[in-house]
Amino acid sequence: MEYQNFLELIRDSVQKKAGKACNVRLASVLKNNRNYVDTITIINVGSNVAPAIYLAPYYQRYLNGASVGELAEQIVEFHRQHAREEKYDLSFYTDFVQVRKRVVCRLVNYERNRELLKQVPHRRFLDLAVVYYYKLEDDTFGDAGILVKNEHMEMWDADLEELDDAAMSNTARFMPYECIYIADVIREMTGIRLEEGCKDQIPMYVLTNTEKSFGAAVILYQTVLEAVGERLKNDFFVLPSSVHECMIIPAMEEFKPKELREIVCEINEECVAEEEILGDTVYRYFREEKRLSVVEPKEAA
Repeated sequence: MEYQNFLELIRDSVQKKAGKACNVRLASVLKNNRNYVDTITIINVGSNVAPAIYLAPYYQRYLNGASVGELAEQIVEFHRQHAREEKYDLSFYTDFVQVRKRVVCRLVNYERNRELLKQVPHRRFLDLAVVYYYKLEDDTFGDAGILVKNEHMEMWDADLEELDDAAMSNTARFMPYECIYIADVIREMTGIRLEEGCKDQIPMYVLTNTEKSFGAAVILYQTVLEAVGERLKNDFFVLPSSVHECMIIPAMEEFKPKELREIVCEINEECVAEEEILGDTVYRYFREEKRLSVVEPKEAA
């Protein structure tokens, strides 16, 4: 079955199983890196919010033999487990005085997101762009947020500078940075403890935030970069391994920019979902100059 036909059938099947009291909607949402994601939502009577359920995994299950009816039942069950029964008060979002208390920064690739950046306030940062989200307070939504768009700025009569000032302050406060030795990351993920003393052999760190979510944005902060430089007592390279974290490697003779860029490209191709890629660029922080800059392609070629 063609994908578009699947979307129509799954919507109809979900509607039947959810009942006439629910409103079932399909939507195509522009995400990071030019990715349009098809979603389905089930809005209960008396509610105004619902989880947006990505449909691509369900289509893959269909191709693997699951029936549309089975998949519709799974979607309805997921909704039942995660939906809110009451209305969520969104009136606050019309008031920038309230919104500015929880607006935060995220980093995206500038070239890969030109279409998205036409729709949202942003500022350039090297070859990246800073975009802004309202961080929801309700734990029901996890790390979800509301993307700040141009029409929101017009509604608030706010300018980019005050939005950015608030977001930079909030991001540092809500999600402070962490610089974690790579061996500790490996132990946490796999349970494997590397030998003591291997730090000299693998002088690599993961730079992120305490939530491990959109943590690459910590490189926006000069104080963070200075602290990492002080810890390493050296200049260092920044490798954007995803929108959620960067790898930090001391600028030592044995680490060549070309090889580091190959590492970034390999991570992006094999380990990172398309919408979580930050870019293939390698950056270098010059400790004495307190400056982060792009390693030019000719250096990394």
